[in-house]
Amino acid sequence: MYLSNRSEILEEETSIFAHCVTQCELHHHDAHECLWVVKGRIRVQVMDEILLLQEGDVLFIDKALPHATQSTEEDNLVLCLQHNFAGVTLDTRPMKAWSLVQKNMLPTIKRLIAHLWWEQHYKGDHWQQAQSCLLGQLGLLFARYFPSTNTIKADSLESTLLMNDLLRQITSRYQEHISLSLLAEERGLSEAYLSRYFKAKVGETFLRYLTHYRLEKSLSDLAQKPKKAISDIALEHGFPSVKAFNSAFRREYDCTPTEFRLKRGTVNLVSIGQAYAGVDLVILKKKIMPWLDKQFLYL
Repeated sequence: MYLSNRSEILEEETSIFAHCVTQCELHHHDAHECLWVVKGRIRVQVMDEILLLQEGDVLFIDKALPHATQSTEEDNLVLCLQHNFAGVTLDTRPMKAWSLVQKNMLPTIKRLIAHLWWEQHYKGDHWQQAQSCLLGQLGLLFARYFPSTNTIKADSLESTLLMNDLLRQITSRYQEHISLSLLAEERGLSEAYLSRYFKAKVGETFLRYLTHYRLEKSLSDLAQKPKKAISDIALEHGFPSVKAFNSAFRREYDCTPTEFRLKRGTVNLVSIGQAYAGVDLVILKKKIMPWLDKQFLYL
């Protein structure tokens, strides 16, 4: 089953937390979700659309909307708010598609989310009242400036499951010599159709996406296993040869795998397969401090 009804908020009415995303599979829950990438980059699948969020980006996900998250590098840091805003249907669009009025609301949104995290984390005097006030302001802003009239259609859900299936195949079989033609044949679809579909939804070709994914997975071995041969890492991550691995690695990271290993050999990367990893509070505070009204902080 591709859609799980997991809810990170559990029984809490509101949850706001910072985390380092590695991979969280397609799921939905009964709360709106606001993601703010305070460091690094992540990929987010919302229905059948794949979005690349960079540092500073904010994304809203309407409640019950299927979505998944995945890292593109090991040191991302994301601030996540989950709350059911009564009577609100959120507009889930990337920031580049926002109107000028919506873009002008971004500093206010970040300020409110930053203060929500601060109140939740430090729990100063009357923090619950402060949190309620902040959520009220945010809810009004969403209702007024970010309403959505989109509805989930049956064909959209079918497309979502197809996209999730393709991404799962990449995740589970990237070490094999998989191809778009093979996946198309397994699903009774034409390669041409699947190629157009993937490019339209993801924004890049299947082969380029697969290559990026293989490179990202190779980083932990390069950093954490200094004695492991480059050739073994290349083959174990689906590359046909060391030459192909070196070429793709240089094109993406502007250095060779060996040079990367020398620079990043001491980095402690998060474990693959873990949905959320711990965060460095010092870095988080440094990133969100500019958005906080200092007179309201409990230091």
